[in-house]
Amino acid sequence: MVPLDMAWFPWVEEGKCSSGSVVCHPDHDKLSMDGVLIYLTTQTGDLNDELNRVEKAGGKMIQSKTLIAEDYGYMAIFKDTEGNRIALHSRK
Repeated sequence: MVPLDMAWFPWVEEGKCSSGSVVCHPDHDKLSMDGVLIYLTTQTGDLNDELNRVEKAGGKMIQSKTLIAEDYGYMAIFKDTEGNRIALHSRK
């Protein structure tokens, strides 16, 4: 069995929330700008809080903060340091 590097997102056992994990495994080592686009909702509720950290952490902005719709909020897309696209969402 191959050991996994894994990190878990926080969750509330009794609450309604989205959780999950990030897993590093030799069988999942293809980096992609063409595959699945994962959206994560910001913890602070303000997209700018996270976007201000992307390039400082080595990422690259692909799509700047964009209004989805007044009822849904905003989104942005960046490339992480491993070459994957990730989308962030917030109401602000």
